[in-house]
Amino acid sequence: MINKLLKTCLSLIFVFFIQSSYSDDLIPAEFFACYGNNHSMQMSPDGKYIAIVTQPRDDKCDIEPDLQKRIEDDYRGGKLILYSTDNGSTTVLTSGRGNSSVGSVRWVSNERIIFTTEPTNSSGKSLSAYALWGMNIDGKKKKTLYEFKTSQGILSSPKLTSLLPEEDNFVMVKINERRGTVDDYYKMNIFTGAKKKVASGPDIEKEEWLANVIEKADGTPLAAVSNIGNTWRIWRYLPSEDAWEIHFTNVCQTPTFFPLSGYEGKWLVAGQDVSKSKTWNSDNDKSKLFVYDPETRNFDLLFEDPTYDVAGPVGGCRTADGGAAIDEKTNELIYVSYYAEKPERLIFNEELKQSYEMILGHFIADRGEDVVVRPVTWSKDRNKVVYSVSSSSNPGEYWYFDKENVILSFLWERSPWIDRTKLAKKVPINYTARDGLEIHGYLTIPVNSSGKNLPMVVHPHGGPNARDTMGYDPDVQFMANRGYAVFQPNFRGSTGYGAYHYISANKQFGKTMQDDITDGVNYLIEQGVADPDRVAIFGGSYGGYATMAGLTFTPDLYAAGINYVGVVDLELLQEDSNRNSRRFGGFYDELRLEWGDPDDPEDMEYIIETSPLRQAHKIKSPVLIMHGAQDNNVRLVHARKLADRLDSLGKEYEWYVEPYEGHGFGGEQARLNMYGKVEEFLGKHLKN
Repeated sequence: MINKLLKTCLSLIFVFFIQSSYSDDLIPAEFFACYGNNHSMQMSPDGKYIAIVTQPRDDKCDIEPDLQKRIEDDYRGGKLILYSTDNGSTTVLTSGRGNSSVGSVRWVSNERIIFTTEPTNSSGKSLSAYALWGMNIDGKKKKTLYEFKTSQGILSSPKLTSLLPEEDNFVMVKINERRGTVDDYYKMNIFTGAKKKVASGPDIEKEEWLANVIEKADGTPLAAVSNIGNTWRIWRYLPSEDAWEIHFTNVCQTPTFFPLSGYEGKWLVAGQDVSKSKTWNSDNDKSKLFVYDPETRNFDLLFEDPTYDVAGPVGGCRTADGGAAIDEKTNELIYVSYYAEKPERLIFNEELKQSYEMILGHFIADRGEDVVVRPVTWSKDRNKVVYSVSSSSNPGEYWYFDKENVILSFLWERSPWIDRTKLAKKVPINYTARDGLEIHGYLTIPVNSSGKNLPMVVHPHGGPNARDTMGYDPDVQFMANRGYAVFQPNFRGSTGYGAYHYISANKQFGKTMQDDITDGVNYLIEQGVADPDRVAIFGGSYGGYATMAGLTFTPDLYAAGINYVGVVDLELLQEDSNRNSRRFGGFYDELRLEWGDPDDPEDMEYIIETSPLRQAHKIKSPVLIMHGAQDNNVRLVHARKLADRLDSLGKEYEWYVEPYEGHGFGGEQARLNMYGKVEEFLGKHLKN
């Protein structure tokens, strides 16, 4: 083990020296490891200004070498900028340096904003750094409106729910003061901070958690979704009694629906029409969009996609990607988003719809079909809008559009140090698994490549109840830039493809879930994309499990594997996900459905059979083991047990642990170190 660690350190040093010798086509690894400045923003109701929260550091790639700091001090701080849409001038309202920095900002009128502050790295976790402030945009009448507290060990913080347009000096906020996990509703004075409670949140049980709460236009509650154990609950608020009632319940993996927003005096919901059937069938397999009347319990279909879930629960257990965007100035429904091959948006507001279609058409014509356009913030009349524009080969840009005057202005871009012309396009693919199930995924081909007979990295996602999407992914781009095709399969159990796709993954670790990955690899070999002798597999968390399952159950398919914070011992995973587990205890019953029940002899046989640690003797290819020492999801003991087992078998592997990282490497220097290891390992085992 010591020799492996020494070799790791020397190889990392070597990687730093060869950075300067990259060809012109290669993007330096640190450019993928660096975080671009984040920008959160809100436009004033009249559209004259945009309040922007961004990091106070210069917009350049500058990595802090101290692993304990993870990223440079200035990255975490947030400064507040006022941008004029008339002339493009900017004014710094707060610097974001010192003991506290800006976390978020909201407009409460054309002249006044409220914003939150939070600690910077240098101030640690000081509670005094957390506060809600009010300030005029000329810097006057600055006032602390609320000092954050802790409630049952959870930070108590206000969240804006309505501007109350008929009451100039007041807004509606919700605050979790009474119970750490539940918000109550208050009318707050935007100049003094004085507040009065007007509505209560639902009195859920101690072990229960709120997944979502939706509000009416006046900022008071309408409905909520909660989860306890294996049960989902839909709550309805009764304003005349300031009370909540349980409106509908379901158990995991049965049909249900989730409220997204109010809509024309009713609810906009996503899921299944449970008035027709409370069991799965071909008609209700996908989540659909309905207008729902809670009085009559009637569902009116509004929209459906034949292939994808539309913003609703997947398999009655997990939410799909997407949801409702609500105008915070009016609390109106603006759009519903969901993931198909790429993000889709159903625009409900006619003014914004016209603007969105103009911008989307412009950028599709200019950039191609994979471009993703998202409305970020807008004026009250929706004539002026800031759009985010991104794609698989573009980390993101922001544009300002004035529809009335037909003016489109570039604002700024994320990660400007990356040359977009050197980034590869991700394309959607689909293929048929051996049992007939259609599997979707993505393939990224290196720039200036023939697309044939390439070394390929299979990159299964974690979760496993998640999915890969069309957007920019620095890990994928790093590998593509180094000459590898990258394949990302959305195997069964991935979210967004309907109930059957999700539920058919029950107790299928290492079996049909793995077959879906294997069948995708063979499909790409048959298509001539992948060189059968140069295929590696690299995944994190569940993707790390899939990596080790690939190396053990199909050892002749892969030339190498990279296990990143991955599960290797399913028996240990079962122990760590017991009812008393802080991380997994709340999902215990659901996980027994999906992962198997260790108290059931048949399930235990399956758990042992599909545990890569038990099958490690079958491994034929070298393994790179990467883990974070502080990982509380998949403990480091998984990696240690794998290394010990490979040592005992005389198998080839490399060992790399980041001492200050957890379940995934978040620090810039740690990410750079990881890229160095991945580049060296793949270069050794996949290149001719």
